[in-house]
Amino acid sequence: MATKKIAKNIKFEDALSELEAQVQLLESGELPLDKALEVFKYGVELSRVCSSRLETVKQEVDKIVVTDSNDVGYKLETFQDLEVK
Repeated sequence: MATKKIAKNIKFEDALSELEAQVQLLESGELPLDKALEVFKYGVELSRVCSSRLETVKQEVDKIVVTDSNDVGYKLETFQDLEVK
């Protein structure tokens, strides 16, 4: 059996939901070994998609930082900039 293909434009929520469904299938213990391996491989690919999407979002997240004591001025720092400090 061929492993299912994941759509390139799959939404994070859809990939996560599909991953959860694959985990439930594996946890059921009712799949024959060959099918369980196929489901596992598909789950790994879904996991990679989810991780990649999360990393992309993480890099885009901005944090508002107060720049003066009057709480009037703000600046944006990217999430990545915050990790370096």
